[in-house]
Amino acid sequence: MRALFNTTRDFDGDAFRNIVSLRESVDLFAELTDGDPQLGELAAQAEMRVKAHIPSGMIERGFHYSTSISYPFTSEPYLISRYGNGSYGVWYGSLEYATTIHETAWHMLVEERRRAGAGPVIRERAVYLVHCRAILVDLTEKKATFPDLVADDYSLTHQIGERLQKEGHPGLLTPSARCPGTNLVGFTPTVLHQPRMHSYLTYYCDPGQGSVRIERQPGVLALQVETQ
Repeated sequence: MRALFNTTRDFDGDAFRNIVSLRESVDLFAELTDGDPQLGELAAQAEMRVKAHIPSGMIERGFHYSTSISYPFTSEPYLISRYGNGSYGVWYGSLEYATTIHETAWHMLVEERRRAGAGPVIRERAVYLVHCRAILVDLTEKKATFPDLVADDYSLTHQIGERLQKEGHPGLLTPSARCPGTNLVGFTPTVLHQPRMHSYLTYYCDPGQGSVRIERQPGVLALQVETQ
């Protein structure tokens, strides 16, 4: 195991964070106004008056931070993943745009196949750019020696995650299991900053065919992911 941890990288750059979202905003007052346009207008005016007394950018920064950075640590630390055993939160990003699409499309197919009688589904997602500044354990050149880094059996990667998280390491860089690319794994939100919206995506998933069609602009194919 010692040979796994003998390389680090002083990382100072962006990673793509791909999360479930909506392309279009939802009318938050719809249930309160029951579709009445006059009541809706009054509610919107009241909202504007309240926001006028809030420092510029505070709400937007809080929303982007909570959705793209803090969520895995505050809301989903129990999830089991490649480097998480369910006892601590783990943040995943990718250094390449295509990598974050391949990763999320594969996991979407796995999730949908678990549903009995699952048919084609549509999911909307948002991609953020998040800056990371940290000394990261670098596993990107270790795949040949440790092929279990990209295996569907997470035994080795759980050992790695448990050790690094317990010892207080901020994160690691690891090869993607789904395509040639690199993922950034964070064990603390303190090294993640400056979330910015990059793009919206729509995933058309067909579990039976093992395929996901991804569109960045409606009706325009951005990428097609196929699995067996």
